[in-house]
Amino acid sequence: MDSPVARTSRWRRLLPRTRGRWAAAGAALLVLAGAGTWTAVADDSGPAVHRQDRMMRVDGVSLDTSYFTAGGDGRRPAVLIGHGFGGSKAETRAQAEQLARDGYAVLTWSARGFGTSGGEIGLNAPDREVKDVSGLIDWLAGRPEVRLDAKGDPRVGITGASYGGAVSLLAAGYDHRVDAIAPQITYWNLADALFPDGVFKKLWAGIFVNSGGGCGNFEKELCDLYERVAVSGKPDAAARALLTKRSPSAVADRIKAPALIVQGQTDSLFPLGQADAMAKAIAANGAPVSVDWAAGGHDGGDMETGRVQKRITGWFDRYLKGKRAPTPAPPSASPGPAASTPRTAPPSPGAPPAKRTRACTAAPRPSHCAGAPRRSATPQGPTRPRSPPSPASAARSPSSPPLASAASPSTSPASTRASTPPRCPSPAASPAPPRSG
Repeated sequence: MDSPVARTSRWRRLLPRTRGRWAAAGAALLVLAGAGTWTAVADDSGPAVHRQDRMMRVDGVSLDTSYFTAGGDGRRPAVLIGHGFGGSKAETRAQAEQLARDGYAVLTWSARGFGTSGGEIGLNAPDREVKDVSGLIDWLAGRPEVRLDAKGDPRVGITGASYGGAVSLLAAGYDHRVDAIAPQITYWNLADALFPDGVFKKLWAGIFVNSGGGCGNFEKELCDLYERVAVSGKPDAAARALLTKRSPSAVADRIKAPALIVQGQTDSLFPLGQADAMAKAIAANGAPVSVDWAAGGHDGGDMETGRVQKRITGWFDRYLKGKRAPTPAPPSASPGPAASTPRTAPPSPGAPPAKRTRACTAAPRPSHCAGAPRRSATPQGPTRPRSPPSPASAARSPSSPPLASAASPSTSPASTRASTPPRCPSPAASPAPPRSG
């Protein structure tokens, strides 16, 4: 990270201008550092994408941002993409370019303490990282190519993985201008995730601190928390309270934006229960919710990036552009294009209740999985009603108690891929290294 002297020298000649306000805390200064650098990105899959890199100054902190657009000059919805812990805006570039080709104005940024952005890491503190997102929304509201719902209120969605997914949930709770969200492999309550049943996930906590550049790059309060809990081996009440305050669960009753929740099935950091809790809470607010289980997670595996990103685009198409999803094919038909259907959608008339099943997961191991690597013991997601199984296939899936659900399962062919019991893995498959953040 650059020293203050180096940053002062670098940006000495850049001219600032103020924009926007912080809706919950009064006026805040947002400064654009210069006009930025424009770059055209050509691709055979669509129109050329224009990227503008610039440093923005939000509430006294410099944030490294990139702004992507493509096509004509007409107004379009905007999307913000947050990155994972230990990463930067660079890891979101491919998705940003594709969303720009799909008709969105896309803004990415490196969070405080990451990339070339300034500031200390605050673990998505409401008055720091979350406030930064509202400053970025202020800036989008002033762009001539961004569609507005009202003055100062752009049509905007937010997505991101892990750390970036949590800030999308928090922004939706603190800023009413957020119109749709798509958090991926993230947490609902960080205290519950790091201290399950009072057990300290010391390995994961250490990975967080190291990927953040060391304890000195965090706010002092967070650094003190880590050192205290790491020595004792047990979380105290103050540690739980601080992490809970900076978790999406703290604003559970205020998140009312349509939410597509993508969670990984191979994730010992933020397991499926975190997604289940957020789905129930957001659905209780009356917002449309859809849950997608991907095969990967922080422990590795296949995050099904292409399929998941198509679902996210479809979700934003529906709730930012107002496009209706295509009618899903019946269960017996071949899979069609991805369609995003909220879990709150009613079941088809006359259809039997949806069931949840467990496959290839629990001991004793089903005989058809002999020789295959053992998968996570977490129950699989909801499945659509199917025709009664044949006697030969009836023994494949041992029965398990149904899981609680916030809403009815998605009926789209794409969304059922993550919820249908997976085929047994190949014995030759090798695990991928764990992800951080």
